[in-house]
Amino acid sequence: MPAARTAILSLLLYIPCIGFAQKKDVTIRIVQEETVVTTGTDQGSIILEKKSFKIQVLLQNTKGVYAFASMNDSLYKLADTAPVPGFASLPEMTMAEAEYNKEKELIINNEGWTYWFYDPELTWHRFNKKITQLDSGRVVGSKSIKQLYFLPGRHTLKLKENNEPLYLFFVAVDEEDGSGKPLKELLRRKIKIEWREEE
Repeated sequence: MPAARTAILSLLLYIPCIGFAQKKDVTIRIVQEETVVTTGTDQGSIILEKKSFKIQVLLQNTKGVYAFASMNDSLYKLADTAPVPGFASLPEMTMAEAEYNKEKELIINNEGWTYWFYDPELTWHRFNKKITQLDSGRVVGSKSIKQLYFLPGRHTLKLKENNEPLYLFFVAVDEEDGSGKPLKELLRRKIKIEWREEE
């Protein structure tokens, strides 16, 4: 009887693990002047004023998202089912950014990625300093963008001076191998930002 009771107790302890697996998710929102500007789909074009905006990232049970920003539409045109070029090497292709997004800028580069993450065990991250904790496993980080920083060339451009469309490509990782190499996508999101002419 004690052995049967132990087996039943073990099974009951295991069942909640099956029923309550932690769902992973990433949501990307573009916000300008407290208004959410959205494409309504995973890919599309939006129009912004030539002034500061925010990219808000909701992370649910995942640490971060890879971001690619360019004036070139090469990744934006990537088919939804096509593999992301260099996906398994994303960690090696990331560029370092200032902690807490102090310069309020977005790195523009046709070859490199940035990694926006939040790890409560670290004392720094790449978002604006204030992180919003919603509940267990869900946080929102924001990147305020006032200017573009171009690599190579290492020059900045204020948003009000830019006339070119901006292409954003985000990809989150669902599975990694033991060395941290990405194996499977969680999601991808593509956004083209066009600019409203000042009246």
